[in-house]
Parts: sequence; structure tokens; C-alpha cells
Amino acid sequence: MLIIKLTLAFLFVIPTAAYSFCFEEAGKAYGINPKLLMVIARTESGLKPKAINRNNNGTWDIGLMQINSSWLRSLKLDPALLLSDPCYNLKTGAGILRKCIDRYGYTWEAIGCYNATSMPKKRGYSWKIYNELKKEGSRSLSTQAEKVSPPLKSLNPQPPESSNSSFFFTVKDRETEER
Repeated sequence: MLIIKLTLAFLFVIPTAAYSFCFEEAGKAYGINPKLLMVIARTESGLKPKAINRNNNGTWDIGLMQINSSWLRSLKLDPALLLSDPCYNLKTGAGILRKCIDRYGYTWEAIGCYNATSMPKKRGYSWKIYNELKKEGSRSLSTQAEKVSPPLKSLNPQPPESSNSSFFFTVKDRETEER
């Protein structure tokens, strides 16, 4: 039993620890909480840097952050490097998320934008990330500032009282924005 526990620790903890400096570095470079990047990587690839997945639309998702092949040309990305260098892949993913945040602000729509283009898929992905962040919060000793607000539609979204969290996101109501 001890051997199984040690093996599991090696498989799940060591890779995370090995790349933790990359999460910190990418977070700092793009102004994104490293815990959020970690949760996205865990959701996207299970923290597997060599993960490759084919999508129904014919595109591919590559590496730790599952960078979609549709980004290769516009961002001048090297697919071999995305697969062989987890830090490069992570920084690329952080850059894509930063583009979404710049476009939508610190909203759950920005989180959804990382994974999808349609609003229903963005919302679904946002909820997936939200639930993972909640699990992450319950695994660690989190402060009030790290609590996460759920992705709700709201005309006047407000952060929870006494929260100055970089994890506070809301989903914008497009109809309200266009009025």
C-alpha cells in the first residue's frame, strides 16, 4: 500500500512541483493568478505536458494548456515546442487567456473564451473552472481573498463583501452590454 501511495505522489505531485516555477513566471508575466493557470492546465490536460487531443471540428489541442491548433499560424507557434516544452506551452496559454481578459475584462466570459467561442460553451467551461477552483480552495488553506464567486449573469456584478480577490469573475450579460 505504501508503494502505491508513493507512486501516486510521484505521478501527481512531482510533475506539478517541477512546473510550479513556470506557473509563477507565466502568472507574473501576464498578470494572471498562477493558481488559476494551474486549474486551467489541470482541467485541460490533467497536467500532462504531452497531451494531444483531436477535436470534432478537425483542430488539435496540444500540450499542458491544450493550445488549439487554430492559434498556430496567427501566433506563429511551433507545435513541436508546444509539446516538448511545458513552460513554453504554459506561457502561450497564459498569453491567450490574457487576450481574452483584455477583450472581456476580468469576467467568467474571459475564462470561457480560453476554451470556446460560443456563449453556451464559454459558460459551460467557466462553470468547469469555477468548480475546480472551489475544489482547489477546499484542498488548501485559503484566505477570504482567494474565495471564488460563481459565474452568474448579473446586471451589476459586485464582488463578495470583504473580497479583493483576483479570482472574482462574473459572466457579462451581452444583451445588457449592447443596450
